[in-house]
Amino acid sequence: MQSLHQNIEFVQHISGAKTATETPTNGVDLRDFAGGVALAIHVGPVTNIANSPQPTWTFHLEESDTINSGFAAVTNSDHVDIEGSRSPVVAPDSSTGVFLTIDDAAEDDLTYRVGYLGSKRYVRVVATAANTPGSTNIVAFVVGQPLLRPAADA
Repeated sequence: MQSLHQNIEFVQHISGAKTATETPTNGVDLRDFAGGVALAIHVGPVTNIANSPQPTWTFHLEESDTINSGFAAVTNSDHVDIEGSRSPVVAPDSSTGVFLTIDDAAEDDLTYRVGYLGSKRYVRVVATAANTPGSTNIVAFVVGQPLLRPAADA
């Protein structure tokens, strides 16, 4: 019998305390994943969430055929799977691709997930800060089933 961990792989994409917009230079290579992937995004407590004007973090996916250029927002709802995701995850905005906006204390310090079903080789998550949210821990992972299972730990 095997547990789930033997059939999936995690790729860390964003990690750390962020105070401003985070746009990773490189995307995550999806070449070795079977089918689509899931993205898990944890947004820690937003330091200044009670300030006025209210600070926010928005998140959108970008896709490209190259690792560090040519990225465009994923705006097609057919390429972003939100089924089973918790509120406030929504279908990507048709012009910006934003699928998640954290603008309330009830929404921070939680983990959100979306799926990517597009056909591009590389994806990246962009976290956009507005109205000085302060230091916010943000972690994003890409989770998928590798075409070849990882070797067993020795």
